[in-house]
Amino acid sequence: MEQKWQKRLNQALALLEAGEIAGGLEGLEELKEEYSGNTELEMQLVTIYHELGHHETALAILDKLEAQCGGQSEEAWHEIAVYRASLYIDLDRLQEAMDILLAIKEGGTDDYRVYALLGEVFLLEGLEEVAIRYLERAAELAPDNEEVQYLLGKLYAEQGESGRAMEKWQALKRFEDDAAILLERARMAARQGEFETALALYEKAAESEEVPEALYGAGMIAYQTGNWQRAVRSLARLIEVDPDYVVAYPLLAEALWKLNMREQALVIYERALALHVEEEELLCGYLRLVVTMEEWARAENALSRLYKLDEEAAAYWYWRGRVAEAKGDKEEALLSYERVLSTEDEFWDTRQRYEGLRQQINGQ
Repeated sequence: MEQKWQKRLNQALALLEAGEIAGGLEGLEELKEEYSGNTELEMQLVTIYHELGHHETALAILDKLEAQCGGQSEEAWHEIAVYRASLYIDLDRLQEAMDILLAIKEGGTDDYRVYALLGEVFLLEGLEEVAIRYLERAAELAPDNEEVQYLLGKLYAEQGESGRAMEKWQALKRFEDDAAILLERARMAARQGEFETALALYEKAAESEEVPEALYGAGMIAYQTGNWQRAVRSLARLIEVDPDYVVAYPLLAEALWKLNMREQALVIYERALALHVEEEELLCGYLRLVVTMEEWARAENALSRLYKLDEEAAAYWYWRGRVAEAKGDKEEALLSYERVLSTEDEFWDTRQRYEGLRQQINGQ
């Protein structure tokens, strides 16, 4: 027979899943207060609050459970310790988590979670090889646990062991369709120079689940391999899904430019510039296009923005020189290039442009 509190817990969870966060959290709080001392419920609440990211609340319940479980079984103590270690990891209390987990391991355990969590700790500490050893032990103890197998495959891939990575991933039921696995396979293919395979996998991942990383990966690989239309398709969709994904804008603009869609390329740059982030890099890309198109009003506006960012920056003086040179004002261009060379001797092609202009002037 279902416990009365279980029905109310299910109702609170249903509210959370429906997006009614305040109502769901209120329901959880009421249960926490009314059924204080109910170990089964409180263990479930620890898990729920942990998954919601309310780590301090979960830890407070765990502290209370530990205080009241003096005469309980070794199994109960073990569960509390494992939960505590997991919470400490998410709270960035890595040393405390490691101390708990190593103590359990030294006492002898076949709980795969202990080894999986140790793997996570060592991974966060940057010790990938140690992490792999613990995750391999977790995989031995729980060969059907797909999360462990997936993470182990990901680490193998990052270590360049593509064969072992594929062996782990192919054993997963979701090998062909899961966006996360498709993304990892795409990254691995790209690292190996298999760009067509990588592009197909990124696009399939994007179809499965429109995660920004998949759309950007597809756009980037498509651009690098000269598939301008496919690049535009992925990147245009990306900035619809996530308008703040700034690095997608210049790549999309450049792909449009390659397709001779020049005005559209400028509009994309202008949309990116409206976000007011990474402005110098965006302004330089934008200026290259407007100077080519002799769009002087747009060029002057962009120069004004560069000047406001840093009037002494080499980028400002370089592009001031480029605009002057394109307009035929060689003296102004020379003065601007000299300002660049006085601070940075090798800034893009400033030296070549400067010397070329001097030869033109001296040859007149």
